[in-house]
Amino acid sequence: MSTPANPPFSIAAAYLGPVFSLNGELTKNAQNLVFARNGTGKSFLSRAFRYLDIYGQGGPIHSAPLNLVSDESPDGKAEFLFGRDTNVMGSLKVDKTSDEAIAQVNNTIFHVFSEDFVQEELREQQYSLNGEIENQITVDSGNIQLKDAKDALTKAVSAEKSALEALRVDFDKEKLTQLIDKAGVRKQLKEYSSLNFDGLLTTYLEKPEAPEKTFAAILKDLDALKSIPAEPLYPEALNSIGLEDLNLAALANSLYKITSPSSVSESLKQKIETHRDFYKTGVEIIDHKHLNSCPFCEQSIAAPDPRAIIDAYVEYFSDEEAKHKTELHSFYRALSFKEKQLSETETQLTRQKSRYDALKVYLPSMKYTSLADSADVIKLAVETISSIKSVIDSKAKNLGVVASLPKDKLGARIDALNQAIEDNNTSVETLARAVAKSDDERKKSQRQACSVFAQEFAISHWPDIEAFRKLANDKRDKATALVALEKSSPSTDARVRVADTFELLLKDFFGEKYIFDKDSFVLKRGAHEMVRGPHRTLSDGEKTAIAFCYFVACVHRKVKANSDYRRLFLVFDDPVTSMSYDFVFGIAQTLKNLNISNRGEVSLNSGLINGNSHRRPDLLVLTHSSYFFNISVTNKVVEENAAFALHSEKGNHKISRLKKYVAPFQEQLKDIYEVANGRDPDHTTANAIRSVLEAVGRFCRPDKSESLTVFVQHLAAADGITVKSVLINSLCHGTYYDEKPLPDDLKLACTETLKVVKKYAEGQLEVIKGIALQS
Repeated sequence: MSTPANPPFSIAAAYLGPVFSLNGELTKNAQNLVFARNGTGKSFLSRAFRYLDIYGQGGPIHSAPLNLVSDESPDGKAEFLFGRDTNVMGSLKVDKTSDEAIAQVNNTIFHVFSEDFVQEELREQQYSLNGEIENQITVDSGNIQLKDAKDALTKAVSAEKSALEALRVDFDKEKLTQLIDKAGVRKQLKEYSSLNFDGLLTTYLEKPEAPEKTFAAILKDLDALKSIPAEPLYPEALNSIGLEDLNLAALANSLYKITSPSSVSESLKQKIETHRDFYKTGVEIIDHKHLNSCPFCEQSIAAPDPRAIIDAYVEYFSDEEAKHKTELHSFYRALSFKEKQLSETETQLTRQKSRYDALKVYLPSMKYTSLADSADVIKLAVETISSIKSVIDSKAKNLGVVASLPKDKLGARIDALNQAIEDNNTSVETLARAVAKSDDERKKSQRQACSVFAQEFAISHWPDIEAFRKLANDKRDKATALVALEKSSPSTDARVRVADTFELLLKDFFGEKYIFDKDSFVLKRGAHEMVRGPHRTLSDGEKTAIAFCYFVACVHRKVKANSDYRRLFLVFDDPVTSMSYDFVFGIAQTLKNLNISNRGEVSLNSGLINGNSHRRPDLLVLTHSSYFFNISVTNKVVEENAAFALHSEKGNHKISRLKKYVAPFQEQLKDIYEVANGRDPDHTTANAIRSVLEAVGRFCRPDKSESLTVFVQHLAAADGITVKSVLINSLCHGTYYDEKPLPDDLKLACTETLKVVKKYAEGQLEVIKGIALQS
């Protein structure tokens, strides 16, 4: 079933200032625009709306009779009514005689921008904004979503907390049992005291691999450390093998040397060589001690036969052959001693290794170390010595043949053996130190036990940890969803909404020139406060723009629930008064793009407007500015058929559609021309003078028209034309004055105004003369 179309808006008034009778109709559109020349009564209509606004907010309206009722009212009464068809949105009845005001507002929240609003809310406060806004806005159905989201988050937090607490209890319990009771870890150990389940979660984001060394293996190490003997049997360090007693270079020379054979008989040589040392020793004793008897058998050697034999022995050992063989024999003996030394070293190395292996098992850091096995190195050294000895034997039997040492270098073999001995001695020393510092070894194992405990706990409890992390992620997601929902839902605090909206509009109008401190509710110029105050710092145009922004932001002060935003009806009475043309287009664009969501979000993004969740507010714009009116129509602030003119016709006011641009300058100039030429002035004359002078100044001398007062001063100084500026502002915006300007003063002001037009825009004056003649 289709929704019935809304009837048009209607507006009626009787004896409301200069509006003696009005019964007009606007469009059914939510936005309507009305142009009215100054003095037509526009401001009295907006003031009636303002009183409905005040009444709707519970404020006093006792001043309404004085400020609204026409002096011409026959019974001192006035009426105002606004609505749709028979549906009265707001009505006002005032009686100046009884000083009575009766208002009625039905399902509508009027919010009116006018001189009264600017005066009361900003000028009187010297543009220091009132931050004492206490009303809270009910978010209706959105509150249910927030409550559900908060409840879901509470449940998620509870589930995560329970899972985390269970894991913490298990962790702390096993930590005590495994590390304190079994591993003997002291609670003061840094690695133990810093061990906690939260740290485990941070360390292991994924399931860890099994440790290279298990906790059970570490416990075995700790048990082994406890079993170290009170007096350990340490392996001894060994001495290296030296070659200082074996001159290999001399041996090489001896092998290379050629020696001629001795004259002693071969049979005797063979006999001597069989027991060379025996015969050599005996000869040395006899020769040195001059004995007459054998040193061995003590028989006399004086007889010729024994003596001859002994002389032969002496002769043998005295010739070169014997000496050479003796030299070779000494090398042979040295090599045999080296063989014996190597054999003893091999035994010592075996004993060293045995003791090392027996002791290292007690120490975790040493149990997998070992000493070098030197058996092969010793074997090679012995084989090299045996080869050398063989060469010496061969040389001794044939001294006339050159011989050389084997290719295998004995020095290299011994060096390799000594390196192995040195390495083993270093390991032995390390083992001894480790045993002496077994307490450090124990602490090292206990530190490792702490790390491995956490790793194995993570592995064994991984399913529970994953389940906990899912709960934590669920909690995070719900918290994120709640934050997003809270961000997407405007604050229920009207003060916050006013501040946010005011900041949005300020940035749209001024960029970063003016900044609003939302906490202190202070308007700043950039990052700095205005030392002289905003009322002395801001230009008139800036003040109007800021007042407009603040007015729109104040819609939040008028509502109690999000649903109230659809009941708003905004009335703008000349939003561009005293405004630089720089801001006129900005005001028009704001009115065109302004939209409010169902949740109370104010936006200037026209792309959001859909008539449902984001809609333009109902508004009525009243203006006397033809420039603003034309911009509003051409830029579709209102639909083309929603532009009207308020005018007086034979004592009655009417609202008529305007289908073309407004050009009030000529009409106003025509009125001034007629008054200057004899017609009596009326209540619109002063405003016509002001408007014409403003137009001439801005278009012909913009350099001298910062304000109308400046232009009037320029006219007096440069052209000798004096205009009584006090007349220009009379009867503006529905304001009564105790002393009305005299007709003669108004006629004089009209004459002076025509002089200005003739000087600066004479062609306009000629056009008006032609129009006057035709009429």
